[in-house]
Amino acid sequence: MNSGYIAILDSGIGGFAVLAEAARLLKEERFLYFGDNKNAPYGSKTKGELYSLLRKNLDAVFKYNVKAVIVGCNTLSVSVLPLVAPTLKIPIFGVYPPVGESCGTTFLFATPVTCSYYKNENLTLFSLPDLAADIEKNKTDLSAVDIKRHLGSTAECAPDVRPDTVILGCTHYFFVKNQFNDHFCPRKIISGERETAKALAKTIRDNGLIGKNKEFTVDFIGENSEENFEFYNSVVKDMIFGEEKK
Repeated sequence: MNSGYIAILDSGIGGFAVLAEAARLLKEERFLYFGDNKNAPYGSKTKGELYSLLRKNLDAVFKYNVKAVIVGCNTLSVSVLPLVAPTLKIPIFGVYPPVGESCGTTFLFATPVTCSYYKNENLTLFSLPDLAADIEKNKTDLSAVDIKRHLGSTAECAPDVRPDTVILGCTHYFFVKNQFNDHFCPRKIISGERETAKALAKTIRDNGLIGKNKEFTVDFIGENSEENFEFYNSVVKDMIFGEEKK
């Protein structure tokens, strides 16, 4: 079991944000990446559609020797993962907006589905139905994405309004994090990938599941494996190993 994969599944490239964090903590593990890019985005789908997609995606990764799974999609995590997780025999982790880490005036940017689960929190919610799709479409040139086209013209989105905390509630937004930071200049900007990676690492260690590989590896599966491999090589690999090269 120790030699098994840690699988990461997502609607597309968003799960790479979690992979980058997990790889820093677990550098001798084998990761398996499944991106369901053809069905992206997930953020406006019904709960029934999301449940079916999660089950189908899990079936795809369970064809391999897997010892843990990360659902690297906030939308799946908040909506249908609680229905599926109790049926599995291996650890499974979701990614959630870290609302407990917020302070002061807090803006949460997320998909429509994710926003619907945080209506009772002391947050200003911004539902962005098309931003994840825009990021997915322009993954070969992320500079083509402009978050201002998705923010609308509400007073809260004016650049002179400075929230204390900005929460990115979709893993895709990780790849345009600098734009949110530059536009709103919050005191802090947070997302859930790091906490997920820390929870995974703790479980792996506490349960004696540490891999014995000589180095970090990641394999790609699914119909979109080639394009996800290319995105990993062009963007994500440097996020993981860039500091070591300096």
